Amino acid sequence: MMASLLKLSVVLFLYSSTVLGSPTINIDTKYYAIYGLNSKELRKEMNAKSSIKQYGNTFDAYTSWYVNWRFKWDTNSSQCYMTNVTSTVDVNFTLPKWVNRDDSNSTLIRKWDQYHTALIDHENGHKDIGVNAAKEIESQLLKLSSSNCSSLERKANTLGKKILNEYIAIEKEYDKETNHGMNNGTKFP
Repeated sequence: MMASLLKLSVVLFLYSSTVLGSPTINIDTKYYAIYGLNSKELRKEMNAKSSIKQYGNTFDAYTSWYVNWRFKWDTNSSQCYMTNVTSTVDVNFTLPKWVNRDDSNSTLIRKWDQYHTALIDHENGHKDIGVNAAKEIESQLLKLSSSNCSSLERKANTLGKKILNEYIAIEKEYDKETNHGMNNGTKFP
């Protein structure tokens, strides 16, 4: 009975001393300038000036994210266990910026605004996938323990990389399902 209470106390101590935070999110947005007074000119500018080229296609916008994680552990007589896991998500957006917008007519501005809002919503979906990957890494790594700390470190980094790969696959599926956002209004004109 006393041994069971001692084990329960150790387990409660382990869970009460762990810290789970929210990822730190750093966002950097880069714009490429486009000019035009009608939709054809704007499309021509985006096709020419966008640096986002993949699989023979030119895309209007792009989001990349990078997840880094750090962890701390502690030991008791038989286990090395996680006490703190933190992560950082660096998000980089690349978007078009219509420079001479004020020289255009209200119909074109309204059409652009609808498109641009849909474009930003789609790119934020990519950002959210990266943030969710970081949250998952924090949550899953915090559950780990091992009989020695070097093994715990290897397990944590292996699991973190596995989770990242799962979220990269989710991101590819997101673009496939949304047709790179076109199903949600990211087509201009």
